Amino acid sequence: MTDVEGLILQVQPPPDGDDDELSELTQRLRVQLLDLDVDSVDQVAGASERKGAKGLETLIGWLTVRLGKAALRTVISAVVDWATRTGHNVEVSYNGDLLKVSGVTSAQQERLINDFLARHAPSP
Repeated sequence: MTDVEGLILQVQPPPDGDDDELSELTQRLRVQLLDLDVDSVDQVAGASERKGAKGLETLIGWLTVRLGKAALRTVISAVVDWATRTGHNVEVSYNGDLLKVSGVTSAQQERLINDFLARHAPSP
């Protein structure tokens, strides 16, 4: 993966899913995030691992969100809502800190999110 500034999201593939399904899920999350007050939501490009391939290719399931710190709380909430609604897991990385949005109880998830946001986002 190339160096990217901002919030990095990785939609985890469903156990029995394929690349097309993961790509579609990621695109739906991207569209939802573009409705928020963010600078951009882009797919992440990485070095190709295919033999003989040159340049960069899109990493399926990966998005980078460029935003101000004030928008971090809003974006995390949107990702949690999306993950809960779709039943998919998402890994969120920000400044080297990782948050896994997954199928834990809502109280556990809320505590994890609040701890993550306390480290990175100003209070509302």
